[in-house]
Amino acid sequence: MSAKTFLIRGVVALVAVLCLACHGWTGFAVLQWFGLLSYAVCFAMYMKALVLSLFRTRRVTADLLVVTVMVVSFLAGQPLSGALVAWFISMGLAISFTIIERTRRKIEGLTKSKDKIVRVVRNETLMELSVEDVRPGDLAIVPQGEMIPVDGEIAEGSSSVDESVITGEPFPVFKSPGDPVTSGSVTLTSPLKVKVAKAGDKGFLYVMAKEIEASLGIKPKMHQTADRIVQVFISAVVLYAVGVFLFAGGLTGDFITGLVRMAAVTAVACPCAWALSVPTAFASAIGGLSGRGILVRGGTPLELAGRASYVVLDKTGTITSANPKVGEIKSYGIPQDELLQTAASVESVFTHPIAGAIVAYASERNIPPLRVEGAQYLSGLGVKGSIGGREVVMGQAETLKAMGIAVPSDIRMQGRAIWIGLDKKVAGVLAIQDELRDSARGLGPALRRMGIQKVVLATGDQEEAEARRVSELVGADEHRWGLLPADKTTLVRELSARGVTVMVGDGINDATSLAEADVGISLGRAKADLAIKSSDIIVLRDDVSSLLTIIHKGKKLIRIIRENYAWAIGFNTVGIALATAGFLSPWLAALFHHISSVLVVLNSARLVRDEDKIVNI
Repeated sequence: MSAKTFLIRGVVALVAVLCLACHGWTGFAVLQWFGLLSYAVCFAMYMKALVLSLFRTRRVTADLLVVTVMVVSFLAGQPLSGALVAWFISMGLAISFTIIERTRRKIEGLTKSKDKIVRVVRNETLMELSVEDVRPGDLAIVPQGEMIPVDGEIAEGSSSVDESVITGEPFPVFKSPGDPVTSGSVTLTSPLKVKVAKAGDKGFLYVMAKEIEASLGIKPKMHQTADRIVQVFISAVVLYAVGVFLFAGGLTGDFITGLVRMAAVTAVACPCAWALSVPTAFASAIGGLSGRGILVRGGTPLELAGRASYVVLDKTGTITSANPKVGEIKSYGIPQDELLQTAASVESVFTHPIAGAIVAYASERNIPPLRVEGAQYLSGLGVKGSIGGREVVMGQAETLKAMGIAVPSDIRMQGRAIWIGLDKKVAGVLAIQDELRDSARGLGPALRRMGIQKVVLATGDQEEAEARRVSELVGADEHRWGLLPADKTTLVRELSARGVTVMVGDGINDATSLAEADVGISLGRAKADLAIKSSDIIVLRDDVSSLLTIIHKGKKLIRIIRENYAWAIGFNTVGIALATAGFLSPWLAALFHHISSVLVVLNSARLVRDEDKIVNI
């Protein structure tokens, strides 16, 4: 059902209202007949919707109550009241659904964009293909102002690219040939030719849109519960209204009075406010987060995030940037600069991340590398080489011990200790630290202030000291180190047995633990296909503090839904009581009812605003 459908019904009902009202003022019979004709058309529209619902879904809808009001009002000789009820209800629902559709526009626009036609050059032939038919190696032509439909890199042209749909970042990024681009971003200032890196149905936008589209078709438990309550409520209201008719008509001896009160009870008790309480809140919350580069697969993950008790944080690539750096240096018998020069020289011939960190640190201090001979990896964790005839061995303490080099046992480094042996003696040690993301510092205390009972840092690092250092900076309650992916999954399963557990990872080696958690949140979009399939929520920015936004939004979502329920119950209770006592006419009852419906929708709309107050770290 859409806002347009209710708007059409409202227009037809308004014609009936105007004609019947003018007939009452002028007495022209033609106005009465035209008004009754419009009345019948409006009644037929609601009746058709009711019958289709009963036969197709075997469910009773609020259309039954509108049909009942219109029949009873007509029998009571008050078609104007029935038309007013139909008009108020139609226009109220039109307003409500318009607000809902606006909050869902970003999501719907995203899911529809996967069906875009792409103009590509393949084998020197220009052709137009659907996204699914695009292959790696094709050259996609993207006009200025158009959305980039594929993942790849710029082959020709330079332009400012708007990535706000992907990351929520409001400022364009200038990109030139060789720079990567992601499907869903928009070229603003110039046309581009993009060399396709992934098949069209493997691109970020397509995979993300497909998964979200599928998840939006699944109703969360809260929504399902509300639907079941509405079913019972509608049937109960009709029975109650019949009882009011029998009681009021029998008590007063006035058949018309009984019909009017029955119509008023039915009009005021339409369960629109109750039925809209959950879906409007979910749509508003999801729409609001999408504007921040946070994509949610339906309402259930947000609800669970709002109830979370435990949070598990992956370290490398999530809490840290996965770009190690040299933290501190200790030397034994040689100057620190000479030790650093020796280490950087050996590592300069290797390409692993630790080597890059040591070489970069030496370069910052303007220390040139020396000539290295015989460089090779050692079995286990380590490397060796020869500088000026002197043998250099580098690695963890166990590596040097295996080479017959004694390593001090009383040294404690803040980070991963890389020992350096020179001619069978210890020359020094470097501490390699993963660089903590600014957004992760103090994350633990901020989460606890939001009601999280325990924050656990989980890492596959073999160095307990480095895990402890990062854990202290984050403010986690405990840290687990040396974990394989299966160990992380076991940890998540154990915590989930005690309470709702959120797992935050980068979506690469955390896929199983993300899927096992009550709420899996992946950070970044480097591996979009893996992240989306294993996660409930995808944070497109490399900003782990978005976890605070998600939990805050989840808690606010639950609060808003409870407020909506309380509001709907209160309005229906008061309205039914007033209608039963005869203080509300049918049209006034309908107006009273739809004030409650619109207020529920407006209350839910508070969730879409980007200026929501978020707990800061």
